[in-house]
Amino acid sequence: MPNDGENQVALVTGGLRGLGRAMSLGLAKAGHKVVAAGHIESDVAEMTKAAENLGVGSRFHPLVADLREASECDRVVTAARERFGRVDILINNAGLTFTYIDPARFRRNSLQRFWMVGDEIIDNVITTNYLAADRLSRRVAPEMIERRWGRIVNVTTKLDTMNRVGTHPYGASKAALEMATEVWAKDAADTGLTINIV
Repeated sequence: MPNDGENQVALVTGGLRGLGRAMSLGLAKAGHKVVAAGHIESDVAEMTKAAENLGVGSRFHPLVADLREASECDRVVTAARERFGRVDILINNAGLTFTYIDPARFRRNSLQRFWMVGDEIIDNVITTNYLAADRLSRRVAPEMIERRWGRIVNVTTKLDTMNRVGTHPYGASKAALEMATEVWAKDAADTGLTINIV
């Protein structure tokens, strides 16, 4: 049974840029093995170089994945297990935000209201922000419970960002993830697996 301070394997989604990049490199620098999944191919080379510059290249494995697809969630978990043997920590950080939902919002004086958002955007945001986290968590939880130790961390946002006008469906996807986290944490009580939001 590993302790928090021991060498662990972390899977970080959205792990090749922004907050996910910082978490991925920070975990690797702290001595953990990290699989960082992102959806932009060009980020892989940059992150590989950053990891090597920090001296953590051997503990760092970047990969490209489209987590909207269930099969890609399977592939990412399999890749982590094949590379490092297991998954101890899952950080569900991948997300589509306002820059995807309404990229022109800051260039005009009007907001995009919920009825103006197309089906494809709704599907992609809900699938990336909620369903991918759900799928990945269900795939790694059994092994964590079997070992009596594991950590799932779901990255969400603050309430006044979730319920701001013109942000649909971002807030809805994060609200779903927050409520799911509460239920999962209760389900996993006394198993050695803890599930939280940040």
